[in-house]
Amino acid sequence: MSRFQIRRKLRAICSTGRLKTSVVSLGTASAVLTLGVLSPLASFAATVVDTELVLSVDVSGSVDNNEFNLQRQGYVNAFKNPSIQNQIANLPGGIAATLSYWSDNAVQSVPWTLITNTAQANAFADAIAAAPRASNDNTGIANAINFAQNLLDTNDFIGNRRVIDVSGDGSENVSSLNALRAARDNAVNAGIIINGLPILNDDADLGTYYSNNVIGGAGSFVTAASNFSDVNGAVAQKIGREVAPVPEPLTILGSLAAGTIGVALRRKYQQQKDNAKV
Repeated sequence: MSRFQIRRKLRAICSTGRLKTSVVSLGTASAVLTLGVLSPLASFAATVVDTELVLSVDVSGSVDNNEFNLQRQGYVNAFKNPSIQNQIANLPGGIAATLSYWSDNAVQSVPWTLITNTAQANAFADAIAAAPRASNDNTGIANAINFAQNLLDTNDFIGNRRVIDVSGDGSENVSSLNALRAARDNAVNAGIIINGLPILNDDADLGTYYSNNVIGGAGSFVTAASNFSDVNGAVAQKIGREVAPVPEPLTILGSLAAGTIGVALRRKYQQQKDNAKV
């Protein structure tokens, strides 16, 4: 499909109702879209990527400082891994990634970063290495998922896949189990995939708990680490799967044809509009 044909599809998909879309630029690396309503004050620009990825990492009190460092280094090493870097570079548009640390509540510890090449992947890894620990309280997985979903809904990217990557060493103890399942279901119903990296250091059954209560969405999976020393390999394996190419029918061009990018643009625009009212 030519660039002209892609632009024409985007305009056709996103020009219904009161919404209009103009393509600023579109190539094999990325597409930049501007969405606005019929008002000079409302506009929204988005960069099309293959995957939007939230790294949602447990820093609750059960994770001591040595374990925190092992966990953080696992993510640093993954984004400096040449194999993973090559996978990302071969994805149309690359990925957009951010890091969120959580315990009772979650914070964004590394901002959204566009990663399309080795230099950008190394820079993101360095940002993770420099990010301080946010807290060390209880285990609020539900709050972490809700926060991660908001990060996906309000960023400046449109991804073929939207993924929350939850890692932790314990079960929910801030909210109820029903609240955790509701957070998961809300995210999945919004088209988000949640994958899990349970660390079985203190609970050998945590993998089953994650499978039943945390992960969800098409193709979601659990990659368990037996202890914090094994996190390095588990993180590399999990991120390697998350940035693997999707089958042809699910590619960005397939999403364009199905109209999902137009829907995502509308959703993100509305979310930013709602936030502006707060």
